[in-house]
Amino acid sequence: MSPTPRRLAASAACVTLLGLSATAPAAGAQIMSNPGQWYTNNQIYSMRVFNGVVGNSLLGKGAKKGGKAAPGGAKKKAAPAAADPTVYKESAARSLAKTLAKKTANPAEAEKAFASFLQLYRQTARKDGFPANDLAYAFEYFVVNNYQIAHDLVDLPIDKDPRARRAIDGFDRIAILGEKRTLQVTAYQERAVYDQFRALLRDNPQVRAMTDAQKQEATELLAILVGVNFNAYLHGVNAENEQAADAGRRMAREGLEKLLGAPLDKVRITNTGVAVP
Repeated sequence: MSPTPRRLAASAACVTLLGLSATAPAAGAQIMSNPGQWYTNNQIYSMRVFNGVVGNSLLGKGAKKGGKAAPGGAKKKAAPAAADPTVYKESAARSLAKTLAKKTANPAEAEKAFASFLQLYRQTARKDGFPANDLAYAFEYFVVNNYQIAHDLVDLPIDKDPRARRAIDGFDRIAILGEKRTLQVTAYQERAVYDQFRALLRDNPQVRAMTDAQKQEATELLAILVGVNFNAYLHGVNAENEQAADAGRRMAREGLEKLLGAPLDKVRITNTGVAVP
């Protein structure tokens, strides 16, 4: 991880944490692609949160259906039982890693990889000062990291950085990397995205009705999917395999577009959160 891990960074420590070498295949293509497919096919609870809460309310398509439309009385009834409804009590006994791994061709290998993705998620939350057991942070983690992967904004060694490798000379590389820094998501913007999701989710009756188990399932799935995308992207970058790196970008882009309900080229992360012009 980088000294300021506001986002995933491709350091040697991160590669070790993922349990993968820089040159070995990314734990098997079928393992890395099955989770998202299983998730999509089965339409588990968090997918309904994706489509019903975020895709509509966040982008203003269904603002009247969100918290503003909920009767004031209903909101007051929910508050005593869940003053902070995006936070949940975590239980190791109901971790999603084993359940999800059973749907892959190599459950033992997949479970190890998924557990490392969850470890990375919790480590990043702790170092950045966010609560890991918070559905709002899981959404922020999913959005910011997939945004960075899809746009080649991940912190990488210069000799591996896809943007830097496009430079025609040293001066061009300096300019390209300078532009990259201006496009990366800042710590302030991450906090804005987190606050945005907290407000969005806590005002939604669906989220207020979720159990701790459902919130943990949704959180862990989001974290695992980020890990899958980051692993695919990092494998391609380290192997200098553009096709493999692009697979990671594509999965990151598709995840964001599914969540936000808008093409990635219209999505921006600003000082006020996620925005679509």
